Amino acid sequence: MSFSSDIKQELNKASKLANKELVKYELIGYLASGNVDIVNNKNIRFATESDYNINRFSKLLTNLNINHNIDISRKMVYYNYKD
Repeated sequence: MSFSSDIKQELNKASKLANKELVKYELIGYLASGNVDIVNNKNIRFATESDYNINRFSKLLTNLNINHNIDISRKMVYYNYKD
């Protein structure tokens, strides 16, 4: 597990999501990361390999009463071997 994943998990343990200001700031942190693309005014693409981050991102949105759906897609990697 990466250092940032460890920190996020520790923050999650300490945070009960009761303070809406802190929840907003944590969501802003996710949105400001290099893992987010704004597709249009209703779609955000959040790229991560961590199930924890997917769940946390969803919890933050839910806690702020932001209606959302999550579609998970995995990138397939194909290798072409040359003889």
